Amino acid sequence: MRSSFAKSIYFGAAVLGLAGLSAVTTTTASAKSSAAKVTSSKALTTDANTRNVTFTGTNALYSKPGTVKGAKVVATTTTAKRLAASKNGQDNVRAYRVATTNRGSVYYKVVSFDKQYRGWVYGGKSTSAFAGGVGSYATTKNATAPASTNTYKLNSTSTTANTTLFKAPAWTQYKVGRAVVNGKTLTSTDAYKGAVLTFNKAVTTSREGDTWYQVASVNGSTTDGLVGAWVKASDVTTTNPQSETAVRFVLTDPSGNVVKTFDYAKAKAKSGDTLGSLTGTNGNYTWTLSSDVATDLQSKIDAALSGTGYSYNVSQNTTTLAQAQAGSTVTLPVTKGDVVYQTLKPYVADKHDVTKTNSLTANSKAAGVFFKGNVKLDSKDFDMSQLVITNDNGGVLDHKNSLDTVKNYINSQTGDKDTTLAKLNDEIKASAANFYLAPANISTSDLFSGTKGSAFSSQDVLNYLAKHSTLNTLKSPIYPVFNADGTVKEWDQLSLNATSANSGTFGTSPVQVVYTYGDGNAVSAPFSVTNTNNGSTVSPLQ
Repeated sequence: MRSSFAKSIYFGAAVLGLAGLSAVTTTTASAKSSAAKVTSSKALTTDANTRNVTFTGTNALYSKPGTVKGAKVVATTTTAKRLAASKNGQDNVRAYRVATTNRGSVYYKVVSFDKQYRGWVYGGKSTSAFAGGVGSYATTKNATAPASTNTYKLNSTSTTANTTLFKAPAWTQYKVGRAVVNGKTLTSTDAYKGAVLTFNKAVTTSREGDTWYQVASVNGSTTDGLVGAWVKASDVTTTNPQSETAVRFVLTDPSGNVVKTFDYAKAKAKSGDTLGSLTGTNGNYTWTLSSDVATDLQSKIDAALSGTGYSYNVSQNTTTLAQAQAGSTVTLPVTKGDVVYQTLKPYVADKHDVTKTNSLTANSKAAGVFFKGNVKLDSKDFDMSQLVITNDNGGVLDHKNSLDTVKNYINSQTGDKDTTLAKLNDEIKASAANFYLAPANISTSDLFSGTKGSAFSSQDVLNYLAKHSTLNTLKSPIYPVFNADGTVKEWDQLSLNATSANSGTFGTSPVQVVYTYGDGNAVSAPFSVTNTNNGSTVSPLQ
């Protein structure tokens, strides 16, 4: 058995051997008899961003956990310190595996973003946090994004290369490279030659200190495949630069989000001039705006906020506005206007020409669920009210199954009776299509609402209707389909489907919605459908 003295000598030699590793790349980490063993080794599965790390320089990088037999130096502590202080993103590091030895030491397997260095580094005694030779590292820091109304273009584009547009700021994420558009890596930027870009996020890279912008829209579109990509700030140029003689006003909502941005220049203003002036006597001075500037500025703000639902009162903020200097940027908090319920005016497409429309009218309470209109064909009147007699509330008092005027009309025609009958039934159907049964179960919270003065698109209207089935598909009143002898073959009802709508502004006149229809569906007595047009419910349809 080796004496305790011999053991001490051996241990000291092992320590000296380890110390010498900082300057050698091929020396083994420990002698065979004292080598540690890996008791656990597994992949790290936490979010990749949480595994971006940097070297501390206190420990070298090894081919295996440092105290395991056969471990060789991949990067000395000197190299680790150099990488930690690097100003190049290629030297960022990602941890992707963790191992624990029988001595309780933790090692992390890491790789530099350029893949030049890969190996194991000592990470302390616990897996709860990076320690020892490696520490957590944020590859980017948040920066201030340009105003949403500021527009930019790429400084240059190429038909054969893409060196500007990336999926993430270059070298800030491991193995994340150039932008991907429509599922394909972007290898040319020529498609975005002259494109107008806006940005909604900005970061600064921690090593280079470069600022990058994230694309929010392309030529006004927020669905273009490039949206979400990143471009270096130095690779774009603003298309609406601020003049030194103008104040740039950034209008923000209560959460600090940019609503609008616009520039305002006072006549004959020079850089640094204020919009107003400091006036007063005997030491009592106040900032004031001339009436012409106040009026003009209010007009410009109203125009900028038109359609947003926000407002700003110049007269109540004179002191702030009067001190604004040409060449500076001033943030103004704006407030939301009143919520209003927008009415929609329904129309039905003409059966002969869908480009033509007829007004769609709610069936009267007295008519109940039945079409009781007067249909004219070849100067002959057919009064549908004679088939079903109802009380004032639409309740059925008398129900007939034939109409003599139909039989007499068919018999009086010299042409083909089937053709004549089909023409009559088609005319009755088209007439019934001009009416609808008022939908049930619509509450105030279901109405189409928005901030007064804010704009909405035609798609916004259709999306709203799609969420309310009784509004998206209206039901026509029930109408008869006749036999040639004047008897009722069946009772039919149409489904009127919303297919198009106009855009508009909340709080203005009713907006057109066009419904179309196909064949009628037979319904049987007793008729279970109801007409809620009794004044007890609300509806966005006018």
